[in-house]
Amino acid sequence: MSKMSEVLETALKHKHIKEVLDDMDKADEYLEKRAAEEDEPYKLPKLVYHTEVKIKEMFGRQVISFNENESSKDIILYLHGGAYINQIDSLQVSFCDKLAKKTKATIFAPLYPLAPNHTYKETYQFVEKLYEWILEFEKPVTVMGDSAGGGLTAAFCEYLANNQMELPKQLILISPWVDVSMSGDYEKYRDLDPMLGIEALPKVGEAWSGDFYTKYYKVNPLFGNVEKLPPTKIFVGTHEVFYPDILAFYNKLKDYDVDVELFVGEEMPHVYPIYPVIPESKEGFNEIVDIILDDS
Repeated sequence: MSKMSEVLETALKHKHIKEVLDDMDKADEYLEKRAAEEDEPYKLPKLVYHTEVKIKEMFGRQVISFNENESSKDIILYLHGGAYINQIDSLQVSFCDKLAKKTKATIFAPLYPLAPNHTYKETYQFVEKLYEWILEFEKPVTVMGDSAGGGLTAAFCEYLANNQMELPKQLILISPWVDVSMSGDYEKYRDLDPMLGIEALPKVGEAWSGDFYTKYYKVNPLFGNVEKLPPTKIFVGTHEVFYPDILAFYNKLKDYDVDVELFVGEEMPHVYPIYPVIPESKEGFNEIVDIILDDS
């Protein structure tokens, strides 16, 4: 772990995200707060952008586009993380902007419906319409996401495969949340993870699942049919509570002979390739760039 990574871990501990996710009462308060806020219109953060970044209405929801132009060879559908309750943040927006610049791809980042006001059902309806619209460009499509968005990416593509629908060229999953029921053993990682708590995450998963059992594949891709998934690249840090579930998901894909590759960030936190300031993040980011460019 680099010195800058140690600084990042300290900073993450002071963001109090873990505190909320480890306390049921605080989680309830946060869900109430999000219910009051989450359907408000999203405004782009004030950043120095490297591509043309726009926000527009599509299929009844807002979608952020990066480098949208006819000359781009690749399209990336980016599903953001945030435990299915938080909107896309400035780090994720900046990541997409830099990725669009480096790969010269067009990126669409939809602001999909969130819990607790909405469930996966509404999100699938919206994302499917957007995905079908993207396919009309007849360009190579990568579907990728981080954290909850990584789980949604995997589950949505399991849904496509189950229904004999056109699959994307490849998947890129960054610390995907593949088991919202949190049915595994996470004690070894409880103290290692500076960002994610454990106790309240199943409650968040229930809010996202609605009336469905949380092990239903559309919300929990670890328990779905993975055998027809396209080539998949997975990034994970060893200092995150999702690490054992992600390993289980990777091994399941291997067992079904899916073309899958795992990138492990030793002593790295959750979604480490997204952060801009540490050497390990830059390495992960460059690997993602190479994956997209190699597929062009």
